[in-house]
Formats: sequence, C-alpha cells, structure tokens
Amino acid sequence: MGTSVSFVVTPFFWQTWWFRIGTLLALTGIGVGIIHLVLTHRMRLRLHALERQAALDKERARIARDIHDDAGGHLTKIVLLSELTLQHSESHDKVVERAKQTADAAREVLKSLDETIWAINPRNDNLRELIAYLSSAAYNFLQTAGVRCRVDLPDEVPDRTISADVRHNLFLAVKEALNNLVRHARATEAWLRVRVDGNALSVIIEDNGKGFDQQPVNGCADGLRNMRHRLEETGGRFRFDSSPGQGTKVFFTYDLLERKKVRKNGHKVGPPGR
Repeated sequence: MGTSVSFVVTPFFWQTWWFRIGTLLALTGIGVGIIHLVLTHRMRLRLHALERQAALDKERARIARDIHDDAGGHLTKIVLLSELTLQHSESHDKVVERAKQTADAAREVLKSLDETIWAINPRNDNLRELIAYLSSAAYNFLQTAGVRCRVDLPDEVPDRTISADVRHNLFLAVKEALNNLVRHARATEAWLRVRVDGNALSVIIEDNGKGFDQQPVNGCADGLRNMRHRLEETGGRFRFDSSPGQGTKVFFTYDLLERKKVRKNGHKVGPPGR
C-alpha cells in the first residue's frame, strides 16, 4: 500500500494576486502622476505666456495712448497753425507768431516721442539710466521755465534692473510734480535729490515757493492724485510736505527688493539743498 504526501506550494510574492493588483495600481498611479505633472507644466507655461502677452498688450496700449494724447495733440495743433499761416489775410506779424507757435508745437512732439522711446527701450531698464534721464529732464525743464535748479545725485549707483512700467510711471510722476511747481508754486529755485540707500530708491523734489496748508482744489490737486496713483500702481509710495511760505517737498519712494519679489510671483550739480 503506497504512502501519499500532501503539500502546498507557496508562490513567490511577485506571483500573488495582491502583488499584481498592487503593481497595477502603482503603475496606474505613476502614470496619472506623470500625466498630471506634464499637464501642470504645460498649464504653467501657458499661463506665463498669457501673462507676458497681457503685459505686452498693456504696454502697447500705453504706447498708443501716449502717442495719441501727446504727439497726436501737438501734431493736430501744428496742422491747424500751418493752415492759419497759409491764409493770405494774415499780417506779417501774425505769420511770424504762427510760425513760432508751430515751431514750439513741433518741439513738443519731438519731446513726447523722445520720452516714449526712452520708456519702451529695454536698454534703459536699469537704475543708472533712470537717474540720468530724470535729472537731465528736470534740469532742462526748470531752466527753460526760469526756475533755478539744483540736482543732487548719488556718487555711486548700484547695478539694478528697473522695469519699464516703474520707469515710465516714476518719470510721469516727476514730470507732474515739476509742472505743478512751475504753474502753481511761484518758486524761483528747486532741488532734485535722488537717494539710493540699500534697496530703497527715493526721489525728492523741493521748491522755495508759496506752499499751502490745506489740500489744494485747483489743478495742483489733480496732479497730487495722479502722482499718488502712479506710484501706488507700480508698488511705490508717495507723500508731500508743504507749509505756507515754506515751499513744498514731494517724495517718491520705491523698495527695489520688494519690486524684485513682485516680479518673481552719479554726480552732483550745484551745492546741496538748503
């Protein structure tokens, strides 16, 4: 009579059903994860492209608006003055006056175009070019207006990148402050001071004009609102100090380090101020 022996052969773990199911689930999960990463990466690239396109569209719209408002208005004035000059009924004195007005308007067109070209040129996206252009524009503007201008600039300017929107809005704010100074302050002398202290950029415009003790309600008030809006729109800070008979100080300040974070998510002319 034979002997029988019963035994059970245990499969290797990789031969078990649970291992196979687990492997299938793991592979499926890895595949889903890879697909998710690829799609997420593509989505981020797409979002970055859309952001760049939106920024480009905004800049193009700004350029078109500036050319239309500034150069377009002056060119229209030149055309009208030229047509009036060509009228035979004009006297010699009138012709000379019209010609002078036409030349002045043409100079304003050239000035507006120069400012627009400077603002959009990527070679100027640095702190050194910004300070040089601001100081030159302020000095020339005030000298032409008959206001003595003193410019105080840092001896050394760090190599810092400044975005086009900051350059453009800071320049327009400074230009607004200078216009207010000439039109409303009755000043005979003004100071432009630029300070670079670590990561802080400060532009200070001071005059010896009449000053004021209350918020003005004339065109100067609109200028103050415009300056504040331009600075706050680009991450800067704006304030002013003024007293009757003591002149006015206007302060524009940017934290250059903060600007860098947001984007990621010298010589002296004349004696120092009084």
